[in-house]
Amino acid sequence: MTTPASQTARNDTPNLWVGPLLAFIVLLVPALILVFSNTDSEKLRFAGLEWNAPLWLILLATFVAGMVVAQLFGWLWGVFRRRRARIKAELGGTAS
Repeated sequence: MTTPASQTARNDTPNLWVGPLLAFIVLLVPALILVFSNTDSEKLRFAGLEWNAPLWLILLATFVAGMVVAQLFGWLWGVFRRRRARIKAELGGTAS
């Protein structure tokens, strides 16, 4: 008895979601430990403003801000690299 081609193709497809899921779990567990270990309220002073916030929220905001800045620098790096390659190609050089 033969199996349909669609079923064979589905069985041969690797589970590409396993790697990202494991990476997510590896990052999630320490993050949850950090959150539940830092529930005290802290005074935050920034740009002349002052307010109280839970420490885990301050850490989360710092983490998110770091991710945004890293993405911004990565995007800018790609823009500059593509621009340099385009200019190099227009001038007759080889783009690397």
